[in-house]
Amino acid sequence: MAFRPAVRPGAPLLRRDATHLQVGTSPGIVFADRPGLLAFLRLLDGARDIGRLRSLARERVPELEADVGATLDELLALGAVVDGPQRPARPAYELAIHSDPGGVALADTTRSILMESGLTRLSSTEPDLTVVVSCGEPSRATFEQASLWGLTHLPVVIDEDRVRIGPLVRPGVTPCVGCHDLHRADWDPAWPALLLQLGRPATGASAAALAATTCHAAAVELAVEVLSHADGRRARSVGQCLLVGPAPDERTVRPVPFHHRCACDLLETA
Repeated sequence: MAFRPAVRPGAPLLRRDATHLQVGTSPGIVFADRPGLLAFLRLLDGARDIGRLRSLARERVPELEADVGATLDELLALGAVVDGPQRPARPAYELAIHSDPGGVALADTTRSILMESGLTRLSSTEPDLTVVVSCGEPSRATFEQASLWGLTHLPVVIDEDRVRIGPLVRPGVTPCVGCHDLHRADWDPAWPALLLQLGRPATGASAAALAATTCHAAAVELAVEVLSHADGRRARSVGQCLLVGPAPDERTVRPVPFHHRCACDLLETA
C-alpha cells in the first residue's frame, strides 16, 4: 500500500518562532523551518501519495527546494508526519445486534460507536457476527440454535450492576456458552436449576441497577470486541468473559476453556 503522509492526527501545525515549526502541544514536536515547508505540510492530508505530492509541490510550493522524499523521511522519523489513516476494510462486514427491552440502551450506544468506526451494516439477516444483549440470563435456546447452524455469536448479559461480555463463540472452534455453564455448575451445582428459572425474559425488564457510566463503558468494550472480529484479530472474549462494573473503570476477566462434558468442539468434525 502506498505511503500517504499526513501531519500527526489531531495535532495542530504551528509556527513556534521565526525559524521553527511545531506539530502538536503535548508537548509538541519542534523542527527547523525552511522555505516552503509550512505550505508543503498543509498539503499532507493522508489522501495523496508521494508522487502526487511531488507534483503538487512543484505547482503550489515552488520555493520548496528540499527533496520531498527526504523531507518526509525526516518528519516521519520525528513523528511529526505519519502514514495517512488507513481504515480497515470493513464495508462488507455484517453484524446483527439483538436486545431485549432492558438491553436497548447498551445496544444503541454500541451501535453508535460502531457506526462512527466505519461499520454500517448492523441489522443483517446473514451476519458475520450476532450479538445478543439481554438484561439477565437469556434463554440458552438462542445460542444452541446459533451453534447448530454454525453462526458466530457473542452473548452480552447485564447482570445486575455489571455487564458480562462473552464468550465469543465460533461453533466448533472456540468454547461455547454451554462450556461456560458447565464450568459454573462445577463450582455451583445449583446453576442448572437456577438457569432454567433465569432464562425467561421478563416483559419490560429494565437495567436500572446498571449505572449510566458503566453502560457506556461496557458499550466501548463491546464495540472493541466487534471491531476486533471485523478486522480479523482475535477478540479478547474468545475463550473468556470480560466483566465491566460495577464501577465504570472495573474490569474482570474469567477464562472459559472447553469443558470436557461439552460436545461443542465436535461440531466442526460432525
